[in-house]
Amino acid sequence: REFLRAINHFGMTLTEMFLSNSNFELQLWNNYFHLAVAFLTQDSLQLENFSPAKRNSILAKYGDMRAMIGASIRDMWYSLGHHKIEFIPGMVGPILEMTLVPELELRRSTIPIFFDM
Repeated sequence: REFLRAINHFGMTLTEMFLSNSNFELQLWNNYFHLAVAFLTQDSLQLENFSPAKRNSILAKYGDMRAMIGASIRDMWYSLGHHKIEFIPGMVGPILEMTLVPELELRRSTIPIFFDM
């Protein structure tokens, strides 16, 4: 949960300070997307690999953090505006990796990014 909070804080800082044309930092944005995808795809968050009891316990306590970070990635992507072109084709692989995670809300967040690309 702390990592999710840190990633979201990083995202807010990027949006506030490094999005305008004069302050846009491609490497920081690239780092954000790769960090968020790495978080989302880590083994310990793949709830379908756990027993139903453990999965339900995790969901009750933390929710599905994959859906949360997926929505953040989607929002950050759409906030890029005309800067999106700088992330194509480099982000195609990581976004594809996200869509392979078998979680419906996550797929709803990430598949539209492909159409946007």
